[in-house]
Amino acid sequence: MRILFFSDAHGNEHAVRAFLKKSEDTPHDLMIYGGDSFGYYFGADSVISLIRERADVCLLGNHDRMMLDVIDRKRDASELIKKYGDSYRDFHAISPENIDFLRSLESRYELRSGRMRMVFVHGSIEDPLDGRIYPDAVIEDESKYEGIDYVFCGHTHHKMVKRAGGCFIVNPGSIGQQRDGKGISYIIFDTETGELTFHIVDYDRASAEREAERCESDPEMRGRLIEAIYRKCIKRPEGRL
Repeated sequence: MRILFFSDAHGNEHAVRAFLKKSEDTPHDLMIYGGDSFGYYFGADSVISLIRERADVCLLGNHDRMMLDVIDRKRDASELIKKYGDSYRDFHAISPENIDFLRSLESRYELRSGRMRMVFVHGSIEDPLDGRIYPDAVIEDESKYEGIDYVFCGHTHHKMVKRAGGCFIVNPGSIGQQRDGKGISYIIFDTETGELTFHIVDYDRASAEREAERCESDPEMRGRLIEAIYRKCIKRPEGRL
């Protein structure tokens, strides 16, 4: 079985559309999404609709949970706008169908293929919603990974393959906001051969930049959003701000 795993779209409709188009030419049997459709960029409602249509399994991310709390008036949007930008002003634009879809999601999914046991989370085994495992993290308690062959996670936006005892921990990076300077990405994992491949997606970054310039009112946050689009290995077009 070939599993396509991607995570952390963060409202970047431009990137998600490019990814879904590329995925049509990447053979896979199961598409799993690690969550976080909200935060930072401004196409969350379209992103959710697109992913709902294509993914076989979707997980709840921490930004999804925070947006639901805003919608349910359990949390003030102003604190999230200050931290993550104006995309959190758009909660009124999320369709009722997409809100209901988000409410149905879990933060952990387990899958077996033959003798292989796989766990999919947004964060970590210890904290499926908010836990973070970076490439240089030290796993202090490997016992939590006993009996699991692979843990697939997102949240940090950093591509990663590392071990905790006999378990491999894999992060595909982000499909919406790269942070490691290596581009937006997803993975294909073949459960029969054990082959794991990272796939980088090119997309219309200039359109994403223009959207950030148009929609984000805070200059510092606007700069951060645009910088992430072009970070490190991605050359920014000449003549743009």
